[in-house]
Amino acid sequence: MKLEKREITLNERDSLKDVYYLEESLCFAYAAGERNNFRKEAVSAFAFLKTQTEEEKKLVDKLLEKSRKNDF
Repeated sequence: MKLEKREITLNERDSLKDVYYLEESLCFAYAAGERNNFRKEAVSAFAFLKTQTEEEKKLVDKLLEKSRKNDF
């Protein structure tokens, strides 16, 4: 069975949304880790991971916007 282009686009968009929400959950978890009474090394690791995840989230957001524009 061959998928239509629209179905493929919807599948890609759904996958991108899943990744976006996963990254958003990670950002919340890392922020919570920063606020807890962990060792300084752990807190700085959480801060670094949160920053990296926020950058990835921006990339995924751009890809989501691109997929919306390519919708027909």
